[in-house]
Amino acid sequence: MIESSSSETLVSGDEVKALIHWFHQYAIDYPWGDNPTPYRVWISEIMLQQTVVSAAIEHFIQWMKLFPDIMTLARADEQAVLKAWEGLGYYSRARNIHKGARYITDSHSGIIPGSYDELIKIPGIGDYTARAILSLAFSQAFPVLDANVRRIGQRLLALREWQVRDDKRLLIQLESLIPHDSPGVFNCALMQLGQILCRVRSPECSLCPLSKSCQTRTLGLQGEIPAAKKRKIKEKESTLLLLASRGTVLLTRRNKGLGKGLWFIPSVPRGTEQPLLEALTEGTAEVLTLQERVHLYTTWKERLFPFLVVLKDVSRDIPSWVLSHEDDDAAWIQVSELDSYPTPSVYRKILEEIPPLF
Repeated sequence: MIESSSSETLVSGDEVKALIHWFHQYAIDYPWGDNPTPYRVWISEIMLQQTVVSAAIEHFIQWMKLFPDIMTLARADEQAVLKAWEGLGYYSRARNIHKGARYITDSHSGIIPGSYDELIKIPGIGDYTARAILSLAFSQAFPVLDANVRRIGQRLLALREWQVRDDKRLLIQLESLIPHDSPGVFNCALMQLGQILCRVRSPECSLCPLSKSCQTRTLGLQGEIPAAKKRKIKEKESTLLLLASRGTVLLTRRNKGLGKGLWFIPSVPRGTEQPLLEALTEGTAEVLTLQERVHLYTTWKERLFPFLVVLKDVSRDIPSWVLSHEDDDAAWIQVSELDSYPTPSVYRKILEEIPPLF
């Protein structure tokens, strides 16, 4: 591991100027950058956490139409907030934004504070988001560390592995470099440099404004730093039994754990569905096989095998097996109203197959 002394400057002042110049020439225009108010920065930064930029753009535009300000968001129903978040995943982020809006309304009259200590009291706002809001919206000299900035720091210092302690080390270095007259531009420039040039694989070092100070480039280790992460993906198979009766389908809503507040198609472990299908078909049900889907999570993926079970009788009883999670709710929902119920995007694709079948 290559280490540099704590007194060593990360990059030169001229390189900082070159970075800003590069950004003004090649910056990507994003909708949240046009008017970086504290609210818009907050929402965009939360959306961009664990979400690719392309997915966040349209969601951000629609979000601002639905919830143009904190007061509107605070008054909204949680189901409407989750629905607006549909497709971005990690729905706890949306619930925390909603809680945060209510906290800001109650504690700060709907105005996002410009103090670090006050910002981190808001539900869902941690160190990174607070720094982003303060630098981008309030022009305060707070450097930020996202995955792109960490990767740039790791390559500049030629660190094969990134440790928690390196965050503090990099922040100290950036605090000595960040221009006090344009901290937001500096942070955006670093983040976009990592996105556009200093990519995880195949970085374009010859175009990088910081290349002279990059120890990884000097050592020719661009293909080794950062080291490729080996992530073991667990797999799971589930059978979805979507019960339908007279223009309605039966869905469950989780009130705890992963997917809290979202609506799901009842499921059972793959291979255990046959007795249930036989019991359902005894009641003169029609079973249709729908397209197989894959639900991807951070460390595992679930293969979904959906069936549409069209019940011929008028019974609207809730079978006991449907409530597979403790404290789940279940309801028969009109097919014409499904679009207003928040559900993970993979389930939305399955539900979109339903109307033509009725």
